[in-house]
Amino acid sequence: FEEVEAAMMLENVTQMTSGRITGSVLAPEKQTELEKSQSYVIFQLGGEHYALEVLRVQEVLDMGALTHVPGAPNSLRGVLNLRGHVVPVWDLRIPFGLPVDSSISRAPCVLMVESNVGEQVRVTGLLVDRVSDVLEFPNDSIQPSPPMGLGKASSYVRGLIRWQESFLLVLDVDRVFISLMNLSNAGGGF
Repeated sequence: FEEVEAAMMLENVTQMTSGRITGSVLAPEKQTELEKSQSYVIFQLGGEHYALEVLRVQEVLDMGALTHVPGAPNSLRGVLNLRGHVVPVWDLRIPFGLPVDSSISRAPCVLMVESNVGEQVRVTGLLVDRVSDVLEFPNDSIQPSPPMGLGKASSYVRGLIRWQESFLLVLDVDRVFISLMNLSNAGGGF
């Protein structure tokens, strides 16, 4: 059942991002509706739910074999070959201060995410526990994140969305990757 659910999720993400890839033109009334709301990929990491703009997610992959990079920061789990391109895969548990749990009952997923670092657009993998949904929220539903109380992840969270009985932490993926790149260039142990 979970495999069918994951396949449907991947299909939804692919369909939602394909409009930007093929350059489809929407009717003006649809553009206004879309400007008022945004779709997010919802994923779990360490028991918390996070949201990431669907337009930043290229695809969702099952965790495959990673090649370890000697001397890399601890949060760089390795690199993978994605259709001939070398893509780094980062584990956000470490910079977010979450315990690394090797006894996860389900194999982790890799979100292939676009990030803007400087003037370059890079594709990078984020290791997550599970991708659960693709949901649309009105833009005004994003509340500012509190200055304290989110632990080490607070500098990477750009807002909160009330969802079910809790909140989704909306990641600022560019801040995440700038931090990870700085650590990687400095040879930090993160």
